Amino acid sequence: MKKIYIIVLLLLVLVAGGYYLVQRALKDPVKLVKALPEVAKNLEFELDNVRYGHTRSGVKKWELSTKKAKRIKGDKRITLEGVKARIYADGKLDSDTRIEAEAGFYWIESGDIELKGAVEIVNRQFQIATERISYKESEEEISAPESLVVESEKLTIKANRATIDLKQQQLHFAGSVKARIRFGEK
Repeated sequence: MKKIYIIVLLLLVLVAGGYYLVQRALKDPVKLVKALPEVAKNLEFELDNVRYGHTRSGVKKWELSTKKAKRIKGDKRITLEGVKARIYADGKLDSDTRIEAEAGFYWIESGDIELKGAVEIVNRQFQIATERISYKESEEEISAPESLVVESEKLTIKANRATIDLKQQQLHFAGSVKARIRFGEK
């Protein structure tokens, strides 16, 4: 019986201490905000059906949904499975780029995303198929470092690698590039 009293007493002390710390943090939100990055470094989780949006300066840059998100304590990235993403140029829905992949990583500090496995990129102008891409949030750029195929209504392009500049809405190819133009086909 004495053990039960000790356990109950310890639980009460922990709850009271936690309540005190939360109340103290809420009184000084600046300290709470400063402490969040350190707290986040120690988080470990595995979540199903996750959806996350990212904005910069009040403009929506991208949103991501994944069947599973997992982070190991201290890791600088979140592992993703079954990824669907939308990247917006200037926060505009009509200029969005949709991406699907089997797996990938979200880099916590930079906001960059790396996707792999049957990657498809689709927007109004074209569709791209490749095995791996990287999205650099600070540059608003998608790079496909491996061979890829670009399809549009009248054009097919195969290249060793490519870069999509989302700000300028330009697609740059590198390495061996082959193009096929379909004249008069439907």
